[in-house]
Amino acid sequence: MGKDDLGISSVYYDKTGKQILIGDLLKVYHFGKGNRTKYMFHIVVKEETEDFPVMALKDYYAKVPHYRLYAVANKETIIYESAAIIAVMDWKTKRKKIKLTGSDLNK
Repeated sequence: MGKDDLGISSVYYDKTGKQILIGDLLKVYHFGKGNRTKYMFHIVVKEETEDFPVMALKDYYAKVPHYRLYAVANKETIIYESAAIIAVMDWKTKRKKIKLTGSDLNK
């Protein structure tokens, strides 16, 4: 069983349309509204599974990843709608960027 059988992508985008890469720091909406909005901050890592490696997110102090991107990203648009990249590990790497429309974020 491979990635294609499970519908897992190896390319994901944040809510601004920038490609998420390993080593990025993401600001993820947690709860609240207005001036009381709370966010979580996660680092993107590569997690080795039995079948194939996947992109996962972990807290800075955690030893193991907290959750995997394929579980939280939209399966059709491969966009993680509640996350934004706030810091990158490798700023020289060329990233893919997609143009988002309102319908992409509301699927």
